[in-house]
Amino acid sequence: MNIGDVEQDFGALVRQARESRQMTQAELAQQLSQLLNREVRPLVVTRIESGKRPTPLDELAALARLLNLELDPLLNPAPVRSSSDELVHRIEQVRGEINEMHQNEVRLMAEYASVQQQLRAVRTRKDELERELQALEREARKESGGEQEHQEEAER
Repeated sequence: MNIGDVEQDFGALVRQARESRQMTQAELAQQLSQLLNREVRPLVVTRIESGKRPTPLDELAALARLLNLELDPLLNPAPVRSSSDELVHRIEQVRGEINEMHQNEVRLMAEYASVQQQLRAVRTRKDELERELQALEREARKESGGEQEHQEEAER
């Protein structure tokens, strides 16, 4: 990797991390603004992602924190000293792991959707029970209020 490519590579890393979190550039800029206690406009994120703007250290740290970026491999890449066969083998391993992660992601998304549906059902039932409880409590107050009036009349 050419050291001059660091901004481009960092920009691509930021874009990929932001998109994987389904964030817009405006949302990332807003979160950066909050973390840095100063305004960061969406155009700044656009220029960082395109590699057209140097990233000050405080912004670099904030982006790494917000997007959970590992910067060391970007700044200190490991030299590749593997044979062609080893590289091909490692490529296949990484592809296999990516495929496995994708399958896990799909499974978890399906489970998440199911859990959301169950949560909605629980919340609906809870709301129904709360309404029933309120009605029962109102009825109980009416009953006890009527009994209290009856007792007062009997005491007179």
